[in-house]
Amino acid sequence: MAQLHRRFWKQVTVGPVGESGQQGPLLDGRPVKLPAGTALAVSSPALAEALAEEWRQIAEGAQFTPDDLVLTRMAGSQIERILPDRAAMEAALHAYGIDDNLCYRSVAQDDAVTARIRAWAAEQGLHPAMTDGLMPLEQPAAYGEALTHYLSQLEPAQLTALGVMVPIMGSLLLPLALVHDVVSFDEAVHLAHADEYRQLEKWGHDRELATLLEKRNTDIADALRFLHLAQGRVKAA
Repeated sequence: MAQLHRRFWKQVTVGPVGESGQQGPLLDGRPVKLPAGTALAVSSPALAEALAEEWRQIAEGAQFTPDDLVLTRMAGSQIERILPDRAAMEAALHAYGIDDNLCYRSVAQDDAVTARIRAWAAEQGLHPAMTDGLMPLEQPAAYGEALTHYLSQLEPAQLTALGVMVPIMGSLLLPLALVHDVVSFDEAVHLAHADEYRQLEKWGHDRELATLLEKRNTDIADALRFLHLAQGRVKAA
């Protein structure tokens, strides 16, 4: 169960944190400390402002958990997990890439979207084997090596966002295509959950399944927003 905290600060501002030119939210003038004791500080002014806004949104005296601070959790993961040891995240993502759901063709998938993703992947030097069957697919060694090289070139913020998206989608290629604007958000989530959406269309509304899909899609959207803020592609709301 997530640990409960209570708002104790009066004012949230954004200011310099540390000596590297980074910024972060300041609670009554003090930087936020992450679980391992590191200060919450980022290079993107847009992300710093969005992080501060999360802390402002907590009502005075209200209780909250880390789950209420989505961007803060992702920034914390990047600072305390990925930056000190990015190899661990690369290995986890690589495992999904070797057994990628997108490599198992399904009648529920949009063939035009999957073809676009495969064409983009080929341009990156990524040539996975594909199958129409259900048995586990063994990828060629060359593909595994190409994935290793590709992941090593990604920015920490990209690894952070993928660390959220990939397990939800059961795919590495699909979220990679999403973060590189090869597919739209709607195309990505409908392809990721093609079988589930097909089930809803065939059998009618299933509130539990619809709620699950909504939660997954919200988590994907949050990760994409984190990345865009980190890259300075959008302004804080």
